[in-house]
Amino acid sequence: MKKRILRMLMAVAVGLGLLTGGIWGLSKALGEREVRYRGRSQYYWGEQLQSRAPGASNEAILVLNEEILPQLTRTMLGDTNDSRWRITLIEGLNELPGIQIYFRTADGRRAGAAGGIGDFGPPAAAAIPALIQALQGPDLAVRGPAAVSLGRLHAQPEEIIPLLIKYLDQEELREDAASALAEYGSLATAALPKLLPLFMVQEKDLHRAVIEAFRHIDPTGATEAKAKAMAAPAPARAAETK
Repeated sequence: MKKRILRMLMAVAVGLGLLTGGIWGLSKALGEREVRYRGRSQYYWGEQLQSRAPGASNEAILVLNEEILPQLTRTMLGDTNDSRWRITLIEGLNELPGIQIYFRTADGRRAGAAGGIGDFGPPAAAAIPALIQALQGPDLAVRGPAAVSLGRLHAQPEEIIPLLIKYLDQEELREDAASALAEYGSLATAALPKLLPLFMVQEKDLHRAVIEAFRHIDPTGATEAKAKAMAAPAPARAAETK
């Protein structure tokens, strides 16, 4: 009798072990994997771009232009493939104790790629045409991140600044456009007349972005701009402090 019970317990233990191993393997297969370039992370190559060693920085520029930017561009403009079955399975597994599968939907992956281009700063200038395409396109997931990245690339001000100024009129993009214009500093002086009325909008994050833009574009006028914001109607000030 005892041997029978022992065999049953061993069988249960083996079954649980196999089940646990199966769930672990499934979670690894379903989770989002980090894309690596020549065996290194995107972050690694970004750090190498800042290296003072010419060999390291030159290799990083090569990898950036030949591998990283093409991959991010493809994701930003074309990653729409989401499996409903896969998402449902991940959501179910994530409800189990000790299971946490990292996964973004296609919208999140596209937005992450658009924002990720900006992480490389000016060396990623080759991606400007793709970022402009994303900004001007219908995909709301990438338009804001693309605007911010254009600012962080800090290139082609004669073309990019007027483009960003235009988007200060669009409710869904004005905060990102203001943040991007801040990156251009005094080169974006033409944006100030469009930025000032945005202080009146009852939106805390937008106020913060506009003040930051004034601080970078016109430091001497930043205090006056802040005073104008504080002199706004009470509802607007209340919204800023929420």
